[in-house]
Amino acid sequence: MAHWFISTKYRKNTKLSLITFTVVCVVILLGAFTRLTDAGLSCPDWPNCYGFMTAPHTTSQIEDAAKLYPAHPVETKKAWTEMVHRYFAGSSGLLILLLAGTILFNRKAKDLKSKLIALALLGLLGIQVALGALTVTAKLKPIIVTSHLLTGLSILSILWWIYLEIHLQDDSFVEKKSTRAKGFLWIGLLLLVMQITLGGWVSSHYAGLACIDLPYCNNQLLPTLHWQQWGSDLITIHMLHRMGAIITGTYLLSLGLFLIRNPAFRIIGISLLILTLVQLTLGIFNILWLRPVWIAMLHHATALLLLLTLITALVKTTFMTSNRYGSLHHA
Repeated sequence: MAHWFISTKYRKNTKLSLITFTVVCVVILLGAFTRLTDAGLSCPDWPNCYGFMTAPHTTSQIEDAAKLYPAHPVETKKAWTEMVHRYFAGSSGLLILLLAGTILFNRKAKDLKSKLIALALLGLLGIQVALGALTVTAKLKPIIVTSHLLTGLSILSILWWIYLEIHLQDDSFVEKKSTRAKGFLWIGLLLLVMQITLGGWVSSHYAGLACIDLPYCNNQLLPTLHWQQWGSDLITIHMLHRMGAIITGTYLLSLGLFLIRNPAFRIIGISLLILTLVQLTLGIFNILWLRPVWIAMLHHATALLLLLTLITALVKTTFMTSNRYGSLHHA
């Protein structure tokens, strides 16, 4: 990361990046809660809700909303769920603009990497705002909803990477045997992102209960899968996520065991093992208990923690091999 970011004079940017990251986390989880409670279209317009800046809640507001959108009866509780999500999303957007601005317009930040990070944040923010509007206007089209989720996760990942590169400067991170771990970590991150994408695909199609038993699927050990209809057949969508869970879970557990052998990554390895086991368990209970909202929310949150754990490990390997801390070329 840029030297200006790490300078004591600009230490306030550590707090700004962490605050922005935290708010984006809340936005992503609120988005999950909105989907799980079927509140995504509780406001038929955007960015207002039935023409109001808040969810209609007074008698006169509800009457006006009914006249304006007669085909969309007001459900105040769900509308508030959607609007709270929008309020936090708007707040996160302002924070991202502020953080990107401190990078682009600070005369101490002259390196290309800092500029690219700021521009990436601004670009992703613009895409995310557009997708947020399209989720409503396109009536929760699955490809839009899933893209909205993945763009949010991309923003979150960059913010976490920024915070870590600002915060983790201790020379104790300079250890051996980081190069080989880095390749394995990138594979793990790729598999996890693919699995999260499948999870988003399941959620956007409301396919979580397409199979209601385990290890079977509606009393079939291996149901007929329609690969040509992977974007519409609910059982196929559900089973793809199950298969991905087996592959990703197996790899992450193996990766955790590998990392534990390296003292520099032992805590991360243990965290990866625990989180993977918790995530697999939550996935099982999601099916057996017919997807209670609180279990599904924990499932979403644990996926975020897995993502952040792998990013933390990757940043750590970057610090280990950085010339700034001494070049390490050990296998």
